Amino acid sequence: MTASVLAHRNEAIPLAKPFQDGMAAYQRRDYPRAMQLWCPLADQGNADAQLYLGIMHEEGWGVPQHYAAALIWYRRAAEQGNADAQFYLAGMYHKGQGVPQDYETAANWHRKAAAQGHVRAQYNLGAFYERGLGLPKDDREAARLYKLAADQGNANAQTNLGFLYEHGRGGLPKDEHEAARLYKLAADQGNARAQCNLGRFYVQSLGGLPKDDREAARLYKLAADQGNARAQYNLAILYEHGSGGLLGLFYSRGRGALPRDNREAAHLYKLAADQRYDHAQFSLGVFYEQGRGGLPKDDREAARLYKLAADQGNANAQTNLGFLYEHGRGGLPKDEHEAARLYRLAADQGVACAQTNLGVFYEQGRGALPKDDREAARLYKLAADQGNTSARAALIRVARQQQEQEQQRQREAAAQERERRRREQQDSWRGATSGKTSADDALQILGLKAGATEQEIRATYGRLIKRVHPDVGGSDFLAKQLNYARDLLLGQRVR
Repeated sequence: MTASVLAHRNEAIPLAKPFQDGMAAYQRRDYPRAMQLWCPLADQGNADAQLYLGIMHEEGWGVPQHYAAALIWYRRAAEQGNADAQFYLAGMYHKGQGVPQDYETAANWHRKAAAQGHVRAQYNLGAFYERGLGLPKDDREAARLYKLAADQGNANAQTNLGFLYEHGRGGLPKDEHEAARLYKLAADQGNARAQCNLGRFYVQSLGGLPKDDREAARLYKLAADQGNARAQYNLAILYEHGSGGLLGLFYSRGRGALPRDNREAAHLYKLAADQRYDHAQFSLGVFYEQGRGGLPKDDREAARLYKLAADQGNANAQTNLGFLYEHGRGGLPKDEHEAARLYRLAADQGVACAQTNLGVFYEQGRGALPKDDREAARLYKLAADQGNTSARAALIRVARQQQEQEQQRQREAAAQERERRRREQQDSWRGATSGKTSADDALQILGLKAGATEQEIRATYGRLIKRVHPDVGGSDFLAKQLNYARDLLLGQRVR
């Protein structure tokens, strides 16, 4: 939720007697007559007259709109300590009207007005602190100023203070009950942001409020009718699902206040999307991709909307846009590099589908990513832990593949070890045939230990020769090795 909205004008009515005729003309919108009566007083230094001349020049009431002239009159009144003039002068600097935009100077004039108890200046100065406009970002000071303004009934300040309580910011305790109370105060004054937030509290049963989709829908409608994009989006969700729901928290059919109506949902998504609300851009993109809500099936329009939302960091839009790039749909080129980049952006924000898709890319070595089963398994597990069934199946598959690869590695290592030993034994036997066979080599060939008796030598030889003799399909080479080893150990001369 954006936590700052500039206050709207609320003209103070000076009570000084010289203003009575001019004020009467002003209130009946006879601006030329008001101008005629107030100009002499303003030239004489009357701060109230200067204030109203500034307002009339800024708005173009009775005179052509002229920001530079408005700035002159506001400054003259502000320098005399007129709080309203200080507030309006701050607004000119904030918006860059008649002067270059200057947040620091705007903050200074708001501070002067706020110090005099000017409620809208207190609110605006709080917003400057919360956003860090022309001042160091300071949620504590923002909360203090919001409270001053909220205690005077300012709906914007009540809304922003409620937001800080809801999230435990600005040195305030996290207190959803107090947030709900403040949202209700502001909502009862028609504040669209407060109506939207209070509707969300009813949907999710926060702040001690009962779950009440009917009340939520009523509040969303009030805010949506004022053009609040978030409320338009939330109301669209209720229409799309025919029940309570917010930001993916959908409830069972038939419990909501609204019938399922995809056409109305599409209409509301579009209203919010046209205000660059990223969640609505994503949802409207889904409607175009699927041809829902009376919209034509249009992958190109879906891709355009996904990109608008993805560029604002919307993770779901990044995922869907990545899918279109992966498959070359929506008028986009087939580009696995871009798909991998988008999947990673979304995966880093915890989107299970993106984690799964990125895992596939690592498993298969696609999108310029290295083939990496370990990274694939890590991503699959993140997604599986969120209940993604595709990720669970992939995790089982990768685990099985890793097990098979490990078993194959072990088999290959065992085969290499057997081959090494065979070669060592052959080298030893070759030494025997070349006349270099030692008693140790002979013992090794027969598998005997040093000190073996003649009986052990002959018995071992007889057992082995039966296995390797050429007459039983054995090897002449091996038979010769055994003969040489026996003869050497028995002290017989090799012929």
